[in-house]
Amino acid sequence: MKKKDGITMIALVVTVMIMLLISSVAINVSLEVYNQAKLQNFMSQLKVIQSKVDNLAESGEDVSSYGVPLRELPVESEAYQIFQKIITNPTQYNINMESWNEALDGTMQNYYYLNEENLKVLGLKNQTMSVVINFQTRNVIAQKSIKIEGKEYYRQYDLRDYGGDQLVSP
Repeated sequence: MKKKDGITMIALVVTVMIMLLISSVAINVSLEVYNQAKLQNFMSQLKVIQSKVDNLAESGEDVSSYGVPLRELPVESEAYQIFQKIITNPTQYNINMESWNEALDGTMQNYYYLNEENLKVLGLKNQTMSVVINFQTRNVIAQKSIKIEGKEYYRQYDLRDYGGDQLVSP
């Protein structure tokens, strides 16, 4: 009888199946780590901005020169469009209404738009997002959301279940 060298078909199939299983677990874990990193980056940037806003509000400094009043942005701009939608219909954008002052946060006239350059003027050099800030209520809303479990979030305080802080009234 001839001696057969090589891999049997069964051994090859089992090996491929084990490799597919290991790779699928590795991909799933990698995606989870990536999503957590994105969430942590989003939250840390908002926390840094929030801290600066809190310091400015407590110091009584005139903040009107730090950004552009939201109502002065061109109506057709992306920033104006998204913030107008969020401010006029906060529940549709997953805003926690416990931390929302309808009289002060529900009107665009109280918000200032700050992009990366404006944030640098505030002393925040490593921020890569654009936000609107209501300095009266200390509300900070990001222009770009973070998506978690199919929902989009624009503020750190709406992410309490994911490590966001409770809003402290001024």
